[in-house]
Amino acid sequence: MNQMVGALTIKHAERSHSDAERSRHVATQTVFSEITETLGTTFVPDLFATLERKPAYLEVAWEVFRDEVGLDALDARTKHIIALAVTANRSGTYLICSLPQAFRLSPLGPKRYETILPVIEMLDAFTRHLSDMAALHTETTDIGYGFA
Repeated sequence: MNQMVGALTIKHAERSHSDAERSRHVATQTVFSEITETLGTTFVPDLFATLERKPAYLEVAWEVFRDEVGLDALDARTKHIIALAVTANRSGTYLICSLPQAFRLSPLGPKRYETILPVIEMLDAFTRHLSDMAALHTETTDIGYGFA
C-alpha cells in the first residue's frame, strides 16, 4: 500500500514539474514574441535570451529596458540598432560595449547610448545576483541546510 501511495506521489510531482516547465516556456515565448515584434527583429537579443529560464525576471527586465530606452517612440531603424547593441559577440561582450564609438555615432546617438549602458549594467548585476542565489540554494539543499 505504501509503495502505491509513493508511486502516486511521484507521478503527481512529475506532472506538477512538467506543468510548471510548460507554463515557464509559454511565459518566456510570450515575452520573446513581444521583444521581436517591438524591435522588428527575427531574433531575441542576448541581453534577454539569457533570461530564458527566468520568465518573471525576463518580463520585468524587458519592461524596464523598453521604458528606460523609450523604445515606443523610436523608428524601426533605431530599434534594429538597439537590438544589435544588446547582442553579444563571440567573447560574450555586448556589441554596444565592444564598439562604443560606432553606436555613439549611429542614429542611436550619444544620449541614448548613455541611457542603455547603465540599464545593461543593472540587468547584468541582477542576473549575477540571481545566479549566485541559485548556486547558494543548490549548495544548501545538497548539504541539508538553507532554503530546502
